[in-house]
Amino acid sequence: MFKRQVLFVLNQNLIRYSSLSQSTVTSSLNSATNRYDNDDGHQHKSINKRLSSSSKHLYRNLFDWNSQIDLAKLLAKNIVYNDYGLIAISKPWGLGIHKPADNVIYLKNPSNAEQILNNQIFGQPKYSIADVIDLFGQLMHLNHPLHIVKAPDRRWSGLVLFSEEKTMENHILKAIRRAKAQRTPPMRFYCVVNGLIPSVEIGRWYEERCGIRLTEIDELGQSKEPIYVSPNDMSHNIRKKGAHRDNKYQLGPVKSASIKYRVLAQNPDLAVSLIDLHTTITKWSAIQCFLAYKTSFILGDTFFSYRVKHIFGQHITMSTLKQKNLQNWRHIDQSFEPLSRKVCQKLGVRSNREIPLMIHHYGLLFPKLLRTLRPLKRQSNHESLNDQTNQNLIKLDDNDDLIIETNFNHLPKHFYRTLDRLNLNIFS
Repeated sequence: MFKRQVLFVLNQNLIRYSSLSQSTVTSSLNSATNRYDNDDGHQHKSINKRLSSSSKHLYRNLFDWNSQIDLAKLLAKNIVYNDYGLIAISKPWGLGIHKPADNVIYLKNPSNAEQILNNQIFGQPKYSIADVIDLFGQLMHLNHPLHIVKAPDRRWSGLVLFSEEKTMENHILKAIRRAKAQRTPPMRFYCVVNGLIPSVEIGRWYEERCGIRLTEIDELGQSKEPIYVSPNDMSHNIRKKGAHRDNKYQLGPVKSASIKYRVLAQNPDLAVSLIDLHTTITKWSAIQCFLAYKTSFILGDTFFSYRVKHIFGQHITMSTLKQKNLQNWRHIDQSFEPLSRKVCQKLGVRSNREIPLMIHHYGLLFPKLLRTLRPLKRQSNHESLNDQTNQNLIKLDDNDDLIIETNFNHLPKHFYRTLDRLNLNIFS
């Protein structure tokens, strides 16, 4: 009512309500409202419209291939490692491993529906890696069919491993189990987060032995949500109690995690950070869950962003939403926007939902794997394993760990440009 009175005063010399039709007055009001939206701090919707029109969207049409051969060539261009019978590529964000994105399947689970690809912005990815793996092998001039050995989540960009040998997957899994037993995180990620982790120094490594468990968030037990378990609660007694019949509903099983992280860059003005995170597990959204309990959420994460709120300018972590379940997930607090207006303006988006999940899987560590692969390589090259020189080299070589990492040239374009816009780009 106040706005209508102001508008009538501003237009009293131009508009006479008694002599104009209702449609004319409505049109005049809309015109005046548009002119004076800048004076109203609550007109976020109009600001968002101007953002989308004036600033080029960073995340529009991320899938720039139209045929299987185009996708196969893109994968061949993104090869980051090719030795010992292993081929590693850096896959684009949103590219499926075994099948293309199927929104019908995702819509059956509304909690996942929040993470589905937004076709109007990101585009619809055609094909999957499995669809073009034979073409990819032909471009590599390989003699045998390729097999997918290890692959990340569809919503991540980063490393995918292939091999001509079916047994390679067993060697990889054994090396990962060895790393977990040694509490050495084998999987490495770059994460762009909204938030500043408190009490940390930029560039300094921090290690944490924590856990992730699922808690039931409705009375029927039909919906569960990952919960961070602090190092103090990761004692043997707590884990044993969680498995007890009478306490299973309350605590549930715990997956232990060894996590190592450091802050590579921060922008205090925008309250955003670039995190280098190494972990032993990724199940149960362990990366997103861990960072949410460090008062930060990954850009594009529409699930755990609900756990991080601002009170008097400070980031705090909220408990799980007990009223949230699979039936009403899409109808709860849709007006809540976790990103600040400054961040939205920098990225040219209207909301966090218009950003792909900013997780890039850049590295893998396989302890002692080369000790297994070197003899296999010599055998494939028809070299004598009984040669005394080769045996001495095997004994003297202490560098048996295989480390595969992408460099900044293989960062996805949208990831690199996001770092630029937020003044977090340490790779330029």
